[in-house]
Amino acid sequence: MENQRRQADTASRRVVLIGPTPQQFIESAADLLDRIPTLCDAVSRDRPESSCH
Repeated sequence: MENQRRQADTASRRVVLIGPTPQQFIESAADLLDRIPTLCDAVSRDRPESSCH
């Protein structure tokens, strides 16, 4: 009986998201998007045949 309760606890706890808040997630995604052109330029300098633009 105790085991079943513990398993139910664990299952319900898994639903809780551990990590960045939605706001932090959005900010980091926006930061990444801001950096894409710079990264892209660096790649196209390294490999002239592949163009990002």
